Amino acid sequence: MGMTLLLPGCGLREHPVTQPSSLPPSTRADVADLIEVPCEYTITEFSPPEPDLNTVDPDFDIIGGVVALRTSETAGYVAQVSALDLYDDPTLRLAAKTPILVRRGATFELRVSSSFHDRVALDYGRSPPSLRAAFGPCESETEWLLFTGYLWVADPECITLEVALPDSTVEGRKLGLGAPCPGES
Repeated sequence: MGMTLLLPGCGLREHPVTQPSSLPPSTRADVADLIEVPCEYTITEFSPPEPDLNTVDPDFDIIGGVVALRTSETAGYVAQVSALDLYDDPTLRLAAKTPILVRRGATFELRVSSSFHDRVALDYGRSPPSLRAAFGPCESETEWLLFTGYLWVADPECITLEVALPDSTVEGRKLGLGAPCPGES
């Protein structure tokens, strides 16, 4: 898969479209409810070979045609966690690097499932950890943009992330962070 470095010009609307949420805001001091991830935080852009623009690295699961997420099921392994001492909040103790691919022009929201709000947070870009991250739309000459980020957990466990798609569909995916999900070794 060929990749090129990001060139300036990734457009960002002043107010990205986000899905309304009925999720309660975070009550943890170091965790924001929602961050909007600027397009310029992408680290690389790429297009798969023609004619199938829906082909990405097989370790990634394409969700709703707008985002691709590496899950322990598709990658075949549990994400490694590292102890980092960046926050006072004890639930922000272990971090797992979690890259995502965002389709050019797409909008969606990445969410921590409500059952994990007390102990999991997203961290994309130069913003505080959050329960929800809004992406897009980003303009690009290529089909997919790569964003790196982290998932913070208090202890190794299998968690669920949700993707809120533009049509209001919400799809969940399990990720093993330092521990396998049920049915995985």
